[in-house]
Amino acid sequence: MVEDGTVELRLSLKEAQALHALLEGLLEDGEEDPHLERSYRLLGWRILAAKGGSGLTGRMARLAREAKDLEEYEKTRDRELGPILEGLERGENRDP
Repeated sequence: MVEDGTVELRLSLKEAQALHALLEGLLEDGEEDPHLERSYRLLGWRILAAKGGSGLTGRMARLAREAKDLEEYEKTRDRELGPILEGLERGENRDP
């Protein structure tokens, strides 16, 4: 029994990715709900930790697995990989 009012879910990776995509769609359609936004970020963090990978994705996955919570992951990710990720997000670096 959880005493602090939290809910734990066990989803397959495929189910988690589908839910993450649905949340992303809602946010992109203009839904402005801080709980929805946090759920989206939280689910993305856990998906990344479950997937692993190599290169930049592998580094992000390692940080995700090592973090004790979402805030720690985002802070560490931004500190260690921020400039790289910002460079990738700039318009001139995106595929047309």
